[in-house]
This record gives sequence, C-alpha cells and structure tokens, in this order.
Amino acid sequence: MKGFNKCLSGIEDWINVVTFVIMLTLTTANVFSRFVLHASLAFTDEFVTVLFVLCSLAGSSVGQRNRAHLGLDFVTGFMPEKTQKALSIVANILAIIFLAILFYFGIGMIQQEYASGQVSTTMQYPQWIYGLTIPVGSGIMILRYVIDTYLKFLEFQGKDQESLAVQGKG
Repeated sequence: MKGFNKCLSGIEDWINVVTFVIMLTLTTANVFSRFVLHASLAFTDEFVTVLFVLCSLAGSSVGQRNRAHLGLDFVTGFMPEKTQKALSIVANILAIIFLAILFYFGIGMIQQEYASGQVSTTMQYPQWIYGLTIPVGSGIMILRYVIDTYLKFLEFQGKDQESLAVQGKG
C-alpha cells in the first residue's frame, strides 16, 4: 500500500508541476506576444484551458492526500469523535460515487467525440484528446479517495499507521 501511495503521489505531483509550468509558459508567451508583438497566440488559450482542467483535478487529489479540503464541521464538530470519523468515511464514499459518475460520463464523452470526429476550435486537434483530462483526473481522484477511505477506516477501528507498518500490514 505504501508503494502504491508513493507512486500515486509522484504522479499527482508530476502532473501538477508539468501542467502548471506549461500553463505559466504559454500564458506568459501569449501576454508578451499580445503587448509587445501586437499579435495573439490563439492556440495558447485552448491548451491552457485543457491543462487547467487536468491541473485542477490532480490538485484536488493532492488536497485529499493532505486532507486539506474545506469541510463544514459546524455540525459535526459537536459530535463524538467516533461519529465524526464515521461521517468522514461516508463523505469519502459519496465522493467516490460522484467521481465514478464523472469518470463514466467522461468516457462516454470521449467515445462520442471520437465517433463524431469532433475537432477543437483553434488547433483542429481531435477533441477526444482534450476530453481525456476528465477520466484521467477523476480516475486519479478515485484512487486517492479509496486510499484515504481505507486509512480512515483503519483510524476508525483504532489502528494507527505506524503499528500497521510494524506488523507488515501497511
């Protein structure tokens, strides 16, 4: 489990760094081109938009990894700790269901775009290539939520991660 978690973390971090650097470079080049050369690089908007979707989904996965997502704990804050942990697991399961639906419809969208031969507006690339960001991003998030749900379930049972690692179960 540790090796898979580490691999997934590397993939998330790699996607975020690469997409962010490319978005920053393309946006800077476009701004420079518009204001200095007085010519727009229209293709940059298309690429940056697609990369933003992928970066947002991978970034959300990192947020889940770090348990940094915002929550409404006003009501749950008054509940016993065991109930809070149980509700946290339920929230993760609901997130997995939502992401599975997103993944399913993302695949359907790609199939439809591929079958119809749809192309992007500016660059005339096959639209299904851009559509891959939805199932790829939601797939990564599903994996992250499954791992986190497993860890929260262990916490709910009163097992900490260090004792599991010592026993060879982690």
